[in-house]
Amino acid sequence: MEKHPCFFKTSPHLDKIAPDEPIFVLRAQDVTAPAAVEAWIKLAEVAGAPPEKLAHAHLHAQAMREWPGRKKVPD
Repeated sequence: MEKHPCFFKTSPHLDKIAPDEPIFVLRAQDVTAPAAVEAWIKLAEVAGAPPEKLAHAHLHAQAMREWPGRKKVPD
């Protein structure tokens, strides 16, 4: 799997988040994460998100599926 810079906690995209802005994090170890990302993709597409943003999210979902670490239910 090719690694993309935003697959890591050190992503420069995190700098865009305001200190008081709520965020929701999904981890690859969460068995529900890829499906959650795919649901977001469908909603974002209906909302008019650009195709490159949707393609990027697809890469995340696939990377989560292929991640070799232990999978578990959210805790």
